[in-house]
Amino acid sequence: MAKKNGLEIEAAVGKSEATESTPLVPKGGIDTGDGGGPGKGGGQGGLSVKQTAILVAGEMAGSGVLALPRALVKTGWVGIPIIILMCLIAAFSGKRLGDCWTMVESRNPDMRTRKRNPYAIIANEALGPIWSVGVSLALVVTQFGMSVVYLLLAAQIIEQIFLSLMPNVTICIWYLVVAGAVTPLLLFGTPRDFSLLGFIAFISTVVACVLYFIQMMNDIKPFVFRYGIHGFTDFFLAFGTIMFAFGGASSFPTIQNDMTDRSKFNTSLQYSFLAILALYLPIAVAGYAVYGEAVAPNVAASLSATPLSLVGNVLMAVHLLAAFIILVNPVCQEMEELYSVPMDSVGYRTLVRLSIIAGILFIGESIPRFYTILALVGGTTIALLTFTLPSYCYLSLLNKGSGEGQPPFTASGWTKLFCWEVITVGVVGGIFATYSALSAIFSTAQAVPCYLR
Repeated sequence: MAKKNGLEIEAAVGKSEATESTPLVPKGGIDTGDGGGPGKGGGQGGLSVKQTAILVAGEMAGSGVLALPRALVKTGWVGIPIIILMCLIAAFSGKRLGDCWTMVESRNPDMRTRKRNPYAIIANEALGPIWSVGVSLALVVTQFGMSVVYLLLAAQIIEQIFLSLMPNVTICIWYLVVAGAVTPLLLFGTPRDFSLLGFIAFISTVVACVLYFIQMMNDIKPFVFRYGIHGFTDFFLAFGTIMFAFGGASSFPTIQNDMTDRSKFNTSLQYSFLAILALYLPIAVAGYAVYGEAVAPNVAASLSATPLSLVGNVLMAVHLLAAFIILVNPVCQEMEELYSVPMDSVGYRTLVRLSIIAGILFIGESIPRFYTILALVGGTTIALLTFTLPSYCYLSLLNKGSGEGQPPFTASGWTKLFCWEVITVGVVGGIFATYSALSAIFSTAQAVPCYLR
């Protein structure tokens, strides 16, 4: 029998009558890992290993850089090992999600094409349709909340940049401006259509962090040893912030689904989390050591006003706006799947995405304090999607076994044990972080919504 060429393989993968022998690669062949073009298998390639790593790092890095110094105020120096531990747990959970999709493809050949809602599909295959609906809802809430936080942070930073020129323009107005500026970019279909934004988001964050760190060193005062934990509520409020800083897993399946070779997603994650930790730790430690209890929830507001901090703020605003597009895309795709919008229908896609940006505008103008949203989202849906469900779905799929004619799924005993430990951290930490966030929200004076001022 003659061997199938690249076009025949592409056609086989794209049709619903895929079989158990269909290759576990999407359209476009095998990724070489060195670019975004076609792999060795021929056809049009998706995201490469490097593009995926940059996209993941670019999506996650900004909020943690700005919020973690304040989190250390509430945890003290014990927050440093917590940050490292949560990074390792988040990377472990991301790997479990990647393995889950590989198992789903192995069990069901029809899944070997690009999907709009891969996380919900994983939950359906592992836990059943009720969990699938719950994951879809949690994903929308998570990405929606993170999108609001990113736009509020961008608006706050832009307000600082133009404060001397336009002192009367408030964050409420800047929030409208930045939301309007990013709206046209919402029309990108899937992550493969805007992989360049991941590069822009990551590089702008790296340079901004270098400039922030230099400015912190210029602001340094005689060192005063900082003591630690403020109390139970403050500690777990900070814990929710740390969970938020590593809470990108809800978009991982969508990004993985756009890779040329999805089996290499775990390699991309290793690069991404190493880069994220390398950005987080210096800024978190320096921000807490230099500014102490006075460090602002957004550390950029604590920096002295100099050309260094100005350029850093501009670059951080660029990062936040680029990362916003990456974050909100899974919400857009989930809503389009819910309303059965054809993938090639630009008109209906535009209507759905405009309604989403309208909702983001309303929430941001109603609660113009990013850190309350950040802590609450970190303790609820991010705890579920990033720290609990990946391991739980993984263990469930292991128990269900592989598809007919496929080798059985196996995992070491320590992997299963660590899965249960991660699930415990996600559940217990999420409950306490949610309680602390709600306590903080209802025990402090609420900001007046922008439209009532």
